[in-house]
Amino acid sequence: HDMPVLKLLFVVIFFLSLSMGQIEATQPRFARSVVNMDDLLNMEDDLVSKLEGYAEKLSYKANTIRWGIQQMREQLDKSKKEQSFDLFNRYSFIRHMQADWLMWKQYLDKPVIRDELNYKQMDNLRMPQELDLFDASEAIRRMQATYAMLSNDIAEGFLDGVQYTSKLSPIDCLAMGRHLMNQSRWTIAEQWILAGIKAQDRKGPQTEMILLRGPTKAELFRTLGKVRFERRNEEGALKAYQAALKHSPHDLEIFQEYQNLKRRVLTLSPSEPIREEPNDDIEEMELPPCCSGRCEGPRKLNRLYCVYNCVTAPFLRLAPIKTEILSVDPFVILLHDMVSHKEGALIRSSSKNQILPSETVNAANEFEIAKFRTSKSVWFDSDANEATLKLTQRLGEATGLDMKHSEPFQVINYGIGGVFESHFDTSLADEDRFVNGYIDRLATTLFYLNDVPQGGATHFPGLNITVFPKFGTVLMWYNLHTEGMLHVRTMHTGCPVIVGSKWVVSKWIDDKGQEFRRPCLRSRLDSKYLSSIEKIII
Repeated sequence: HDMPVLKLLFVVIFFLSLSMGQIEATQPRFARSVVNMDDLLNMEDDLVSKLEGYAEKLSYKANTIRWGIQQMREQLDKSKKEQSFDLFNRYSFIRHMQADWLMWKQYLDKPVIRDELNYKQMDNLRMPQELDLFDASEAIRRMQATYAMLSNDIAEGFLDGVQYTSKLSPIDCLAMGRHLMNQSRWTIAEQWILAGIKAQDRKGPQTEMILLRGPTKAELFRTLGKVRFERRNEEGALKAYQAALKHSPHDLEIFQEYQNLKRRVLTLSPSEPIREEPNDDIEEMELPPCCSGRCEGPRKLNRLYCVYNCVTAPFLRLAPIKTEILSVDPFVILLHDMVSHKEGALIRSSSKNQILPSETVNAANEFEIAKFRTSKSVWFDSDANEATLKLTQRLGEATGLDMKHSEPFQVINYGIGGVFESHFDTSLADEDRFVNGYIDRLATTLFYLNDVPQGGATHFPGLNITVFPKFGTVLMWYNLHTEGMLHVRTMHTGCPVIVGSKWVVSKWIDDKGQEFRRPCLRSRLDSKYLSSIEKIII
């Protein structure tokens, strides 16, 4: 199901508030995919039902206590009026003071439904951890930097020019601000705290978490004061603390911090260096500014056209494939209507119970869950089910390449702000590609299994090409020249998802085994002699 990123973030933050301190051996990384969001919603439904039962038992207990108070009050008033303490009355009163009040103490001490809300012992209860909140917060930060969005716009549901009904609450904004403070990103943290303050003035019903936990305006202004002091905005910091005391004049901690701040301002040396913030322009360079598809600058459109491919397989003479050429050098195309709705649904449903956080290979040639690829994935063999068999056959016919020499399908789902920063798909250096029989990825094919409401494009920075997901299309490109060298302009980015979910299937085609289908060419003019897809170039 497609859910706005704001609702997904709130779900993660809500469950994290219930599960602080829990430790799981295997962490699902909820923020990296929407697959588990239905499970979280069902879990919340179950917890709310248990909370309702808990409230009913509490209400019954409260009514019992009120009834007991009424009975004791009536007896007390009667005894005061009569002022008669004979043997029986005295014995009864002593017994009452000893036994009845002991009973009341035991009744009050007894837990209401001891295991009703025992979260840690509930079977199969896996709740988001601090790492999930970190993933979600980083996704929002990365998305904000990529699409140049303002914190207040995000909080108000205005995402890259589109207004949504969902909004972030003050506690959500405060969580984002504290996440950024932990990274010494004081400038953007201040924006988020100010957005939280503005959200406090928003009219409408408040959530149970705000009523139970806050934050209060005093807490928000207090945090704002801390951020402004780190930015060396002493005057702004003092004003923020004054506003905090105005909203909570009897808070001793805020008053002491305010006094300490005034002393620090007086003793602060002008030469004391400001703690340097991370440079987002440098850190986010792996996410290009063209993910929105609104980049300026002309692209070479020579020799680009659409064509019905009926030449790479005999069957295509009866059922040609709509092919859109995006670039000739490197060769990048879109194949249309390559996946049926039934096939897409089968692949998605088959992967949901097996999908795990996506891994990458580090410099030590070890698999790891990296922060620059935030998704979940699972591998399927080409003959895993009816859908993968058909896609394998269809892809072979559409590309003219031998699918016997290809990797299994990788089904990938991107969740909150899901991204894959700029990278190449090849794994070998040019000098290593022709020794020891190593295999590398000649071509990449990317099946889009759903439309994404906003964001989630595949962008080629070196070509200024941005392709937005469209159900049933396949984006295909060659990573290597015909002579086997890396084509540097095939570096590409999986841009952050803004709204919705992104389902894709990758299949990489090996260079070994394609020697007769895509041999080395002396000239691009010789492409007409190939049996692979380049022969469609006019």
